[in-house]
Amino acid sequence: MASERLPGFWLLAAALAFGVAPASAAPPAEGVTPAPQAAPSDDDEALLEFHFNPVGNLQISIWLEDAEGNFVEDVFVTQATAKLGIGNRPGMLTFLSSWRAPYGPRESALPIWAHRRGKTYPKIIFHDANVSNHTSLGFHESSSSPETYFCRPLTPTEDEAIIDTMTCPSPATFQSDKGEFLPGETSVYPPRNDLVSFENDDGPDPETYGDLNELDMISRATPVAGPYLFAHRIRRGDVPEGPLVAWIEVSLERDENADWEFDREDDHWVDPKLPAYGREFFGQPAVVYRVEFDPATPGYTSVTEYAGYGDWDGASGTIHEPDSTISQSGGSGADRLRIHDKFGETARFGVYNHGWGEGSGDGDGDGDGDGDGDGDTGSGSGGGCTTVDLPPVEDLRLVGTAFDEVTATFRLPEIPDGIQLSTLYAAWITPETDDFQLGVAKDVAGVPRLCRDPGEIDCIDAGPGDEVSITIDQLFGNYTYTIGVHYEDICTNRSEIAVANVTTPVQPFQTIDGACFIATAAWGAGWTEELQALRWFRDRYMIEQPVANDLVRAYYAYGPVLANMIRDVPPARAAARLFLRPVAGAAKRAVSSKP
Repeated sequence: MASERLPGFWLLAAALAFGVAPASAAPPAEGVTPAPQAAPSDDDEALLEFHFNPVGNLQISIWLEDAEGNFVEDVFVTQATAKLGIGNRPGMLTFLSSWRAPYGPRESALPIWAHRRGKTYPKIIFHDANVSNHTSLGFHESSSSPETYFCRPLTPTEDEAIIDTMTCPSPATFQSDKGEFLPGETSVYPPRNDLVSFENDDGPDPETYGDLNELDMISRATPVAGPYLFAHRIRRGDVPEGPLVAWIEVSLERDENADWEFDREDDHWVDPKLPAYGREFFGQPAVVYRVEFDPATPGYTSVTEYAGYGDWDGASGTIHEPDSTISQSGGSGADRLRIHDKFGETARFGVYNHGWGEGSGDGDGDGDGDGDGDGDTGSGSGGGCTTVDLPPVEDLRLVGTAFDEVTATFRLPEIPDGIQLSTLYAAWITPETDDFQLGVAKDVAGVPRLCRDPGEIDCIDAGPGDEVSITIDQLFGNYTYTIGVHYEDICTNRSEIAVANVTTPVQPFQTIDGACFIATAAWGAGWTEELQALRWFRDRYMIEQPVANDLVRAYYAYGPVLANMIRDVPPARAAARLFLRPVAGAAKRAVSSKP
């Protein structure tokens, strides 16, 4: 049920801040001339706050349309879809996969948003010249190059152990096929936008992916579970006059119920060459919520009921009417956005609109001139936001605290009076670079925002001059990263980026899934039964013996060269398999007999 109410305080604050009389306000007294209103200008801006309370691991998009349903602009898209290309990548729609596996287009991620934008991109398929491998999760080594984010699919046991952290098991040696364009075919999803280095095996198409993907500036990490606020400024000259509609679409992998139940073997593609790998991901389709508001009228508008749901396979942008097949509780279906209270309203999705304006406000965001910040905004209320240059954080220091984790410590800089800080961001690029480009960097999830009101929880209580530490996780062991830290004020002004480099510690027991280079080239995939046996033998026996340990180190030094020599020569690969198969069999027997 929609709500467009404001408490009396907020009505008065809106009137004071924007010169807009609330509907319930009394008319001016007789003989009193109202204050003159500034003429509307295309450069007027309105600050919008989008409030929602997601469960974890969602894909989310927010966009604006006019009242007739015409797309206006993108506001927010989670980076797996906007930057990492999960909707348009090599492989089959039905591939079993996992959170950070690189193959299988997730066309059901955000289909309503994707189709209603009216934009298409070239469709991506495997670059692997052997088309018989296009239905497989593995065996793409001849067309693969080092991977800085994704890793191999997980087994069910691994998946259950690490799904909540989305961490890769020993990913440092994984390589992926970056794909190529399928002539004449298109996708409504963009390709990945995070690639910064390329090899001959990649072919020419991946170098153009970044030019096709225009979503980098509105891409954000998936929010952690809990109340979330995203601020966005719109310019009067860029949107139509009159009401606008804010949409939010959310999807969750493997969100099944009795009406949307899928089977691993019957509904997904189980790779017969690698049947133990990958997990189910089909479930209830994406759902959308809809809020209509007028930028000229300050206030908070919210909804509790969802507006409909998309196609389960993302085939179109159709919005199906709400029905009993979609779950309503337990963080599932329509409850992926949880009920929460904001501004005295109970809702799942709400938009606080601060109205058109051009001047600077009082700096606290409530428009009452008292500086107390009751309005949950700042740096000039609503349309009074101004564009300002913000200095970078100071004295950025990075320490690798675990193989997949870095602690960043820095000091918030002194800023002009009237500016209220709001949000901290961190992002990373690997390998190390002197040219940090935020557009290709991966956003770090779970960075707490800065507290703005007394008694807030799950935020950092710090201001200018204070030292702050944040955790950057989901990294790879023994990698060198360039990490950038920046912040925004409540008007979405973004600071300069401070950058530093750090090398993460070696992952404990990293060799459990490490680089069996020659064997991987021989079998064409890094996770076959033979490869597992050789790794187990190495890790449980060889690594404990000084002489064997030296042999392992020598193999790691020269193995890549030998592997490259045989991987594209079928007779050499066959000969290597013939030699290694009895060794792998002996290794498996030795490991199984060792207590």
